[in-house]
Order: sequence, then structure tokens, then C-alpha cells
Amino acid sequence: MPYTIDKFNGVTVAVVEDGTIDSTLDIKLIGKNYAGYGEVQNENFVFLLENFAGTSAPPRPISGQVWYDSATKKLKFYDGASARWKTTGGAETAATAPAGLAQGDLWFDSVNKQVYVYDGSTYVLIGPQGVAGLGTTQMKSVSVTDNATGAAHAVIQGIVDGEIMFVVSKDDFTLSTASAATMPNFGIIKQGITLVNTNNANGITDIASERIFWGTTSNSLRLDGRPVTDFVLKTPGGVNFDTLVTFSDLGFTLGDSADLAVKIDADGITPIIQSTINTTIKFKTTTNTPMVLAGAHILPGVTATTDLGSSSFAFRNIYGNTFSGVSAKADQLKIGSATYADADVNAVADTVVVRNAAGAINATSFLGNATSATTATTATQANSLQVAVGVYRTAAVSTPDNGDPNTIAVRDGSGDLCATVFRGTATAAFFADLAEKYLADDEYETGTVVTVGGEAEVTACQLGDRAFGAVSANPAFKMNDGLEGGTYIALKGRVPIKVIGAVRKGDKLIAAGGGCAGVAGVLLKFSPVRADSFPDTFAIALENSDDEGVKLVEAIIL
Repeated sequence: MPYTIDKFNGVTVAVVEDGTIDSTLDIKLIGKNYAGYGEVQNENFVFLLENFAGTSAPPRPISGQVWYDSATKKLKFYDGASARWKTTGGAETAATAPAGLAQGDLWFDSVNKQVYVYDGSTYVLIGPQGVAGLGTTQMKSVSVTDNATGAAHAVIQGIVDGEIMFVVSKDDFTLSTASAATMPNFGIIKQGITLVNTNNANGITDIASERIFWGTTSNSLRLDGRPVTDFVLKTPGGVNFDTLVTFSDLGFTLGDSADLAVKIDADGITPIIQSTINTTIKFKTTTNTPMVLAGAHILPGVTATTDLGSSSFAFRNIYGNTFSGVSAKADQLKIGSATYADADVNAVADTVVVRNAAGAINATSFLGNATSATTATTATQANSLQVAVGVYRTAAVSTPDNGDPNTIAVRDGSGDLCATVFRGTATAAFFADLAEKYLADDEYETGTVVTVGGEAEVTACQLGDRAFGAVSANPAFKMNDGLEGGTYIALKGRVPIKVIGAVRKGDKLIAAGGGCAGVAGVLLKFSPVRADSFPDTFAIALENSDDEGVKLVEAIIL
């Protein structure tokens, strides 16, 4: 007669027939009178002795099962409630925050090399402090020794991205050789704040390294090593100079925002008066006497487009023998080297064509390419097409699942027509199933069987649940597409489904637990649940598989 195998809590896990081996668990269950049971039984002992050691987790775990993860060299146990393996000691090591931890559990961030503790709702940083993806950033209290007596001094280091930027000390001393080796670019530590790259001889920070103070100080004893009396001071009536003041070629600026610059050009010769904020420079006289500009030429100075006058301050007449450049208006237009023509709105020979009051261009004939066509006249080529009154669009071939806005859709080299959204009637679909977005309580793999429940709208099914669909890979029809953060669940049609245990084509599938489906007859046979309380069939298998583990099986969702 068969063995009924129960777990410690009394729940039946399997029924083993005489002369057979059951593979429901990660150890094999031996039936009565099975020949050659010794090898199987001894292997079970070895599996238990080594705690299923390997780089991959045992595929058929039960709550409380222990596994030695040889990849991370950690002992883990299976938590059936969260359906995940948890580390028994030390911290969980992962690149991202793991889910399913309990209050007080530790997580080591393997990317940023930081330790966090889970407080029941979020992860709290233990240390070291830092910025994600960068080096350590923190205030650090350390003990250093001086070079004179070897005495210890307590200082605070300001560290940014792994580099010591400044040191706070209550007294003056010179770092010992050993301490200086741990604090690059520091030598003499001054009472107060000492910046990195501070010169030991004069106490001035190396400006070239740009490790200096920025901002406003209420008082400064010295500027660039000079006493304040060495500088010119502003008097109530302005700055007074008793002698000739000489500036370098860099010149000087005027205005609160250095609006006007007076300097010598890079050639070391040419004087420049320049508006640094791109505004007009006004030269004024006290009377209506014309201003005389001495010199043979008035030039921009470089190859550039430069205005002479403005719309507000226009010249009345400009006289010259020759004008070379672009004119905004002209009484005549020069065509070629000798022909001049007036502009005309009619089809008059030897004149420049101009649009009439209606915006039309009149000509006896038009030779060339038309950029658009609005009448029955035939255009051999058009850069844009009229799609409404006064509205023109260009054509564009876009990549799949995309479309350039405000363009006419054109078939690509394969004959496909691409658009962001197609509004109309589709006669066929490339993929197989009909799916709708639901909020799931976790990120589930393709084929995971779901039911209503969990902390969101849907969750992975368990034995006895009423399953209604599976996570879809490529839905043919997507419903509720606007649901943010939703997961597409296949409700009808052909879709791969996670199945545990052997299955034959045509088998009826129901929820089997752990987000998997199983053959209804097999589950009912080995389950203590009453037959009349079992859920209805939600899918039918389309292929055979003798694999007793979890795998994807093509099926029809009813």
C-alpha cells in the first residue's frame, strides 16, 4: 500500500506508490519494495549533509529547507511565505535592495560598498557615508601625529568623493611623515580650517589646483599675500589716482556687470572698445555738431555681419560709389553681370516674379520641381503635400512601434506602415493572446500563473486558488494600456504557462502553487483538499512534457 508523506505541520506533501520514486521534493521519496533503494537513500543523506550545495537554488523547495549557495558562500533557508531564499547569517549581498527582508535584516550594497539595515518599511544606511556610484563623502574624526614630538592630535577630515578637501584642528603643528602619507597634499596643519594644497611656507592655497574658498568673507587680513594698505581705496568722491595708471593689454572694464571693456587686441597693437553684454555702444556729442571719425576705413574688424544703424536710429541717406553686400530693399535687382529688372506681379518678361495680393505667383510657364501641389496640375516631385487648407506635411518612414509626428506615413522597405498609435480596424494580429494590465504585488516572470489577491490586485497563485490568467510575453491585444506600473496578464488565447510536474497535451490545468499550474487530476489525487472545493480549469495544455520540475508549456487560456 502507498506511503503518505506528511510535513512536520501535518500537511501531506506526497503519496508514494509501491515500487516507485516520488520527485515532489529536492530529495527522492522511496516507495515500498523499491529495488535499488540504497543508492537513492544514500544520495538523499548526502544532499542533506551538504545542504544541497551548488550555485543554483534547489528547484522544488519547501518552507524551512536549507541550501548552501556556493556562489556567494552563504547558507540560506527557504521562506515559503515570501517564496524566496533568505540568508541565515550576515548580510544579504546584492546590487539592488532585496525584497522580502524582515525588520533588522542587513543588506550589503555590492555596487556602492555600503551596509543598510531594514527598519520594516525602508532601508537605512549604516555606512560608510557616500554618494551612489562615487567615492566616500563624509566628515571623519581621526588621530594624527606631529613631526616635532610625535604627539597625537585629534582633527576632523572633510572628505568628498574619496579625497580629503580640508582639515579642522584646534592647534598648529606639522604632520609627521607617517600621518602625511595618509593625507595627500597636507603638511602644516593650522588652527582652524586648513585647505588641501595649502603652501607650507606662506600659508596660501595653490590657486592653480582650485582648492580655495569661494564666497564672501566678512574680513580678510591679506589679499594675495599683500596687506590691505597696498591697494587703492574708494573715496567718497570716487577713486582718485595721483599718478598715471598703467594697465596691461587686458585693459579694464566699466559698469556693475563689466558692461564695457577697453583693451588691446590679441595682436598686441589694435585698441578695442567692446560691449561685453552685446548692447549698442552710443557715441554722443553735447551739441548737434557731427561726430568725425578719423581714419581711412570703418570695419567690423573680423569677417562678420555687422549692423550700421538700426530701425530706431536709421541713417537718412548713405552715399558711396559701390555697395558690396546684401540689401534688404532695392529699386532694382541685378541678374547676372549686366541685366537689371523691376519686380512685377504679372507674367511680364524680363522682370522678377513677385507674389500678388492673393499670394499667387504668375508666370507664362514654370520650369523646375514643385514643393507642393494644390490643383490638378501635375508636379513631378514634391517636398510636402497639402493635407488641409493651408496645411502641408512631409513624408517619413519610421522605425517599428514609432511614428514621426505631423508627417505622412510611408511604407518602409518591407512594406510595413509604422505609427505610434493606429486608430481604426485591424484584420490580423502578429501575436497570440488577449491581455489586460493589472497591478501585481511583485515582478513576475513570463508564464507565472496569477490569481486575485496579495498586496496589490493580483499575486502568484497557490494550490486551491482560482487562477484566471498568466503573465504575458507578447500580447496581441493590450487592454488598460494606460495603467502605470501594471503587468500584462493574458486572459484568453495561446500563451506559455509555468507548469510543475509532467503534462500531456489536452490536460486540464489548475493553480498548483508558487505561480505554477498543474494537471488537475494529478493535484486532486494527491491533495487533501476535497474535490468539490478544487478550482475550475483555467487552461488546457497544447504540448507534452515529462519534466517533473517547473518549465514553460504552451497552453490555451479558456
